Amino acid sequence: MRTSRPVALAALVPAVALALTACSSDTASDDAGESTSAAACTAEDLPTLTDGTLTVGASDPFEPWYVGEPTSGEGFESALIYAVADELGYAADDVVWESVTFEQIVSPAIKPFDVAAYQTTITEERRSAVDFSSPYLTTHQGVIVADDGDFASASALADLEGARVGVTASQTSLDAAESAWGDAVEVVPFSAAGDGMTALTSGTIDAMVMDVDQGVAASTVYFPDTSIVGTLPDVGEPEQLGLVLDKDSGLTACVSEAVDTLDENGTLDALRDEWLDSDEIPELS
Repeated sequence: MRTSRPVALAALVPAVALALTACSSDTASDDAGESTSAAACTAEDLPTLTDGTLTVGASDPFEPWYVGEPTSGEGFESALIYAVADELGYAADDVVWESVTFEQIVSPAIKPFDVAAYQTTITEERRSAVDFSSPYLTTHQGVIVADDGDFASASALADLEGARVGVTASQTSLDAAESAWGDAVEVVPFSAAGDGMTALTSGTIDAMVMDVDQGVAASTVYFPDTSIVGTLPDVGEPEQLGLVLDKDSGLTACVSEAVDTLDENGTLDALRDEWLDSDEIPELS
């Protein structure tokens, strides 16, 4: 369903919608696209799917990335998109949202959107299929435990040895867990982070690894009887998130320029301060 901002809803997404789609194991890097003159980076000149409209792809919304529906302008990525749109010369009413799957976002198929904002880690493998904007966030993998579980007091990697640790299959959390513990824990893959969190609260697993900012929301909004005990050491280069566009899109350079401007003028820092709350979480060693 395509929606535009005036029909924003207030309902929050159920916890099961916590699908960790952001991450993968390859080295992160930005994709600025082909050079484009500043004069061409205006709404009337951009080659969007619909003239005068910026169509944005996103999957199931959940905090802290989206508060309510994407059209709300609340939540880190919703606010980011409207800020990018403003830099490009689009009014808020010119932003239209398209509900898509994560596979649609990262696959090489032609996209039903101009740009997607859905916690997508920039990787070399994905860059062979899609374009990325300049990165808008550097993130880490957090470790969540049950408040009444055997590992509630863990403060170091060694404290979790022997635990059953949930991860999202084939994504950054899997590589981060294997790198941190090796064979000292049993890694249990799940198709979605929400499934892992449900297993954690039921006692099926002892800990869950996911993007730390998503984990903050999971442990405070959706699963309040859990807590983040720390983050895992990075595997290779730091994990960075970027907006996704069609491969060789004529929009990539302009979207990257908009993200760069938001970084330089302090808007990205302000959005992080407003919507993300992971700066004080320590790294486990």
